[in-house]
Amino acid sequence: MILRGLTFLIIVTFTSFNAQAQFDLTLESGAAFNGYNDVRYANAEGNKGDLFSLTDDFEVNQPVIYARIEAKFQFLDRNIIELTAAPLAFDYTKTSAENIVFGAHTYGLSNDEVSGRYEFNTYRASYRYQFIESDQWYLSAGATVLIRDARIALAESNLEDETTDLGVVPLLSFNLKHYTSDNFHLLLKGDALVGTVGRAEDILIGGEYQFGDSNLSARAGYRIIEGGADIAQVYNFSLIHFASVGLQYSFLR
Repeated sequence: MILRGLTFLIIVTFTSFNAQAQFDLTLESGAAFNGYNDVRYANAEGNKGDLFSLTDDFEVNQPVIYARIEAKFQFLDRNIIELTAAPLAFDYTKTSAENIVFGAHTYGLSNDEVSGRYEFNTYRASYRYQFIESDQWYLSAGATVLIRDARIALAESNLEDETTDLGVVPLLSFNLKHYTSDNFHLLLKGDALVGTVGRAEDILIGGEYQFGDSNLSARAGYRIIEGGADIAQVYNFSLIHFASVGLQYSFLR
């Protein structure tokens, strides 16, 4: 519903200012690797589960092929709105001999396989203002509203526990480019913020190449997502590495 409303807002704005507008669509994919993933559920004083690692105590099925889509709309010269959808999930199989208290049950007591699931789907709306655009440099910065749809689950035989989190997180947003030639530039782009109970970073560093005078460009680089939260419901901090490639098409008006 939120994304539908934001999409409608962009369409209305685009129609109103189409003489000065530009719309870019970027599709990104590649391989995702879970670096670490520490979990405890529940995490309240007097009611704590075991702290364990989904990457050390489990075997993670990786790499995972991921996909994300970005729709960027620039209007009134320097104003930018960007919508992003980035689903992501990992599956795990327990290898540690230690039992794990997770939710209402203890996992590992039987000889049955213990499986794990980590989902971290994000949907975001960003506003940035273009502060600099010269022959060598480009900089836009602003803020992002991130909708986090997360789930961590363990299952063994007829047992299953899960913790879910659907929340809204404010982040700072930036996009920095250094033009090294007419058709190639270095790219540093992301959203990040550190708070009292957690942190979040989603940052891409790489290069982007424009094919001649066309509206099509390609990019490749390294993306990192890191962060988590330490709250009463759950303790979870995770690091994910991405080898990414993408294609962008610009619809000029």
